[in-house]
Amino acid sequence: MEHPPERWGADEVTRFLDVVRNNQFATFANRHEIFGGYIDTDIGFRTLINDGLHHSKLWFSGFFVTRAHSAFLAAVSAACSAQVVEAYAMNRVVLENALYGFFLARKPELRETWLKRHDDDASLREVRRVFKIADMLEALRAVDATEADAANELYQRAIDYGAHPNERALTQGLRDEKAGEDVRFDTNYLFPQGAALELCYKTTAQTGVCALAMYRPLMKERYDVLDLTGRLDHLKKGL
Repeated sequence: MEHPPERWGADEVTRFLDVVRNNQFATFANRHEIFGGYIDTDIGFRTLINDGLHHSKLWFSGFFVTRAHSAFLAAVSAACSAQVVEAYAMNRVVLENALYGFFLARKPELRETWLKRHDDDASLREVRRVFKIADMLEALRAVDATEADAANELYQRAIDYGAHPNERALTQGLRDEKAGEDVRFDTNYLFPQGAALELCYKTTAQTGVCALAMYRPLMKERYDVLDLTGRLDHLKKGL
């Protein structure tokens, strides 16, 4: 659409969306190293989905890889628009989907348990018992301790800074000032340039790379043939 639709910009929601879009343009134009990494990671996801998982015995895990990719794009959107807290929430979704897919690749006998989650109360309890992030991280650790450490650190950071309403998630964007006898509190929806935004940029990049990398031990030959191994090694430099 060449021009905005009628009445666009006449309310706070659409005005906010304009600011968000302008922030995304600014990130793209001014932060080439950040945005270039996001683009390369996206290419990695698309290569894995379209080629790596094609005719693979890990096809069921492909459903979770696609959701991890979609969540990564949402995290990139939020990070580039300076929605720092919300980006962390989406980064958690990236990691959880990637870990679920990895876990089910290692334990395909649990597919039916996962699929029957909503059959009855007993099935729901069984899914909650079996599918625990700590256990998924241990399954990852059994094949790649380095990626397990990275995934755990990124997961905890996501929870601390936005995926839960924790202290850091709130206070990273909270400011107070005296106004006479009162105290005024301001909270950021959009974060200006600074340490909080820089950490969010980096965390989003690290999370996407981590989600891609955790499947490499399971598909080493395909990763090598598709040059996903080389892409990951390049992306990890500086992260």
